[in-house]
Amino acid sequence: MLKNNRIQNFLLAILVGSCFSFAVSANEENDRWSKLCENGDVSYCNLVGKKYVATGDYQNAISVYKEACAHNSGEGCSALGNLYMNGKGTRKSLRKANEFYIKSCELQYGEGCLHLAQLYDESFEFEQYRSKAPEFYSKGCSFGNAESCMYLGTLYTEGESVEADLKRAVKYFDLACNNKNGLGCFNAGELRAEDHEGLRHDYAKALDSYHKACELAVATGCTALGLMYEEGKGNEVDDELAASYYKIACNLKDAEGCLYIAEATEKGIGVKKDIEQAQELYKSACNLGQIKACQTSTPVVHN
Repeated sequence: MLKNNRIQNFLLAILVGSCFSFAVSANEENDRWSKLCENGDVSYCNLVGKKYVATGDYQNAISVYKEACAHNSGEGCSALGNLYMNGKGTRKSLRKANEFYIKSCELQYGEGCLHLAQLYDESFEFEQYRSKAPEFYSKGCSFGNAESCMYLGTLYTEGESVEADLKRAVKYFDLACNNKNGLGCFNAGELRAEDHEGLRHDYAKALDSYHKACELAVATGCTALGLMYEEGKGNEVDDELAASYYKIACNLKDAEGCLYIAEATEKGIGVKKDIEQAQELYKSACNLGQIKACQTSTPVVHN
């Protein structure tokens, strides 16, 4: 018994020592980064700023991001704008946020352009600049910010602040998709899957866009992909593939995906027939808000 206690105490001492050593090492690293930041290496200012934000130390985050921005770091200016935008570590000031987003965008930092466009697009205080939002989404997109491309595609789809142009919309959704923005992939697929005024369907490209969306864990993309295979659009009808994508969509909490895999499982289409499993899938779909599924089964509501 005494031997076991000694072993336990020895192991505990090692664990405590390791934790202490890790803490010291982390502090030393933070101090080293801070000194590099003070010496003008703005990449380290941004790293230190992120650490301060992660720990809720917003006042110190503002200090280092100001240093980064003063040394012409677009990332630092954008992060500083975010803190003023949300009133973190300082009084909320959209005017200050606007100032730092403008500088960030001028420094060709795409995310800064995105935030500037969103400020003009969504803020009542800057409503008079709303027409400028597409310009800054476009700049953000040209600087490699996928979300900017996606928002610009949405503007061209809906005709907000720009004249509706579905061909341009698809172009920007594709740019977003190529930069790993799943919603951009899904939206490109949606526009290509049907005929629209000025844009004919292209099932092969729609299928490719939905594939990319699903790979990027956009649940609705997986559901849409399943429908394409079920209906034989862009490829031959393949019920097994359709069911597999409906299952993926359901696992990603898409109500429609759960409904479709439930129906397939109930009828044994593309998947082994299993009435009990189908009922569970109907319940999942219902709990996710699919009304038709609720009429098929008794829902199990989880708190």
